[in-house]
Amino acid sequence: MKSNQNNIKFIIHRGSHQIGGNCVELVAPNSRILIDCGLPLDYDEQDPEIQVKIHEDAKEWLNHCDAIFLSHYHADHYGLFNEAPKDTRVYATKETAELMKISGIFGEDLTEHLDIQPIEDTVTVKDFRVTKFDVDHSAFGACAFLFEMCGKRILYSGDIRLHGKKGVLYKNLPQNVDYLFLEGTNLGRGVRQKSEDDVRDEFIQQFNSHPDSAFLVWCSAQNIDRTVALYRACVNSKRNLCIDPYTAYVLNLVNQCNDKIPSTKNHSNLLVYYPNRFCSRLKDKRGDIHKEIVANSTKIQNDDPQKNPSKYVFVFRPNLLDFFRKHLASTSIRFIVSMWAQYWDKDTPDLKRFKNWLAAEPELRKRLPDIHTSGHADMASLQKIVEHVQPKCIVPMHTEMPEKYKTLFPSYTVLNVIDETPIELINTKE
Repeated sequence: MKSNQNNIKFIIHRGSHQIGGNCVELVAPNSRILIDCGLPLDYDEQDPEIQVKIHEDAKEWLNHCDAIFLSHYHADHYGLFNEAPKDTRVYATKETAELMKISGIFGEDLTEHLDIQPIEDTVTVKDFRVTKFDVDHSAFGACAFLFEMCGKRILYSGDIRLHGKKGVLYKNLPQNVDYLFLEGTNLGRGVRQKSEDDVRDEFIQQFNSHPDSAFLVWCSAQNIDRTVALYRACVNSKRNLCIDPYTAYVLNLVNQCNDKIPSTKNHSNLLVYYPNRFCSRLKDKRGDIHKEIVANSTKIQNDDPQKNPSKYVFVFRPNLLDFFRKHLASTSIRFIVSMWAQYWDKDTPDLKRFKNWLAAEPELRKRLPDIHTSGHADMASLQKIVEHVQPKCIVPMHTEMPEKYKTLFPSYTVLNVIDETPIELINTKE
């Protein structure tokens, strides 16, 4: 029996011409599913009426879908899940599901009303057979998805890179698919991305160049590769890596999935510091987590960093400033941003306070050059992915420069799509 291809289509609701905020709908004769439904990266800069529309649109997209497939736990991919109807089925890797739940401890829990199911390999949702493939990204547990329905095969790359510790995973992606939805975050940045080992070595160089200073490193607690790079740099330079309870819980959780990840339970130079305001909130919302961290970690001695600053590197976030104002007030400090540079330019109250604190003692507290590498593939890596997958058609996603795909992939069919335009899945060339 032939498939009814007239009812097979996809709609990119958001993401064809912008980075972040992904949401793609796949429609088959008897079902419809969504891939991601994220908050746009520029949401906070939008006028209130635009913000309202963003939520209203998401509510419409999410209504009556048979399932959502989530590629990873970054907010620009799941930040609008709170608009999904109660008990909507969400498929994600086990790691993604756990780390989303942790995020809800310190902000709005976007997922508590949803039916989240770990996807180990392949699941079937009505017309769709969906297989997950682990990929390397700055989010632990990130994956790509292969969607098979009515004789068609669509591969959604999600956010992917080759220069991380697990970059070789791209070689496991399926080949000869009909459509490859391929992210292109870095198409406007024509540079080769550093490896996480390069990042580690840059940290070592800075730590050794400033032997009398403590370091604050602003990075995401959920960027496991970055925390591991920091930890190894600390081991090399004979420093302690100091983390807050949230970061400790994330590391210990991930350690259960991969025992090569350092944890507070068995790594002596991984210490925990306890900011008062932060810990009060953690005790109120999840006292069990606070108790577990206290029982399975070594607490930093609050006065020692001032006596021996050369022994300490702190994973830092601006909302933890009160701890450092109190315990490192007269200490020589070197500060490094180890995340997307534009986060430094955001106009948030916590970041303003921190910048003022740095500026108050410019000789004592110095910002050093950023040490970072992207969570997204560079152009050469995108070409390697396409060379491996050999898709019949490439669909630009998660990019501000979809027009560059035709230049980057001259031997392939590239389909540039406008948001909210339904695309019928026709037979692609053999």
